Amino acid sequence: MPMRQQQNSLILMTRAPLITRVKSRLAPELNQRQRLQFHRASVNRLVQLTAHGSFSLRIYQSSHSRLPSPYARSAYELQQGHDLGQRMQQAIEQELRHSQRVLLIGSDCLEIGLDSIEKAFESLQHRSSVVFTPANDGGYVLVGMRQACPALFTQIQWGCSSVLEQSVKRARQAGRKIALMPSLIDVDDYADIEQLRQPSILSTLNLSARAILKPL
Repeated sequence: MPMRQQQNSLILMTRAPLITRVKSRLAPELNQRQRLQFHRASVNRLVQLTAHGSFSLRIYQSSHSRLPSPYARSAYELQQGHDLGQRMQQAIEQELRHSQRVLLIGSDCLEIGLDSIEKAFESLQHRSSVVFTPANDGGYVLVGMRQACPALFTQIQWGCSSVLEQSVKRARQAGRKIALMPSLIDVDDYADIEQLRQPSILSTLNLSARAILKPL
């Protein structure tokens, strides 16, 4: 078996920054231009944030496109698979070929920070074999593991409010030791942005809270 070259790898799964393909559920409150700006800013924040981490970053994108800065400074792959589960499984298994621990996140959680990511890696190193960061909608914003676990990505009803519950059950059935990190808000629709109501978070995206949030 070839020697693994690195300890920790972070996967960022995201859509290509195409104006008709991103954050459609933020309509009608945000127009197409604002939704694309929001998406790009969310991804850029994570790329810049993770540049200071003790791990490598690889972006798995939904399709080819001209990548806006600073995406271009990060290695990226195309997602492979017919559904979300297959795409996540393929990305994690690919990164596990050369990493001891792998985390996967999306670009929709504005609350996730470098500390959250580092603590998830620490949990995998010392305590757990699978780690989740729950989302407010019943899914999860982060999943990580030390060994491939195909059961996590099959027979799951994606997009429903019990994704985390189903995934935890599947992991336990596979004999994995699970850790749950503190829950965070995943931005799926405009109500999630309003739930955050933290201009400081929007300012990290270089977005105006006045332009994005409705007045109370």
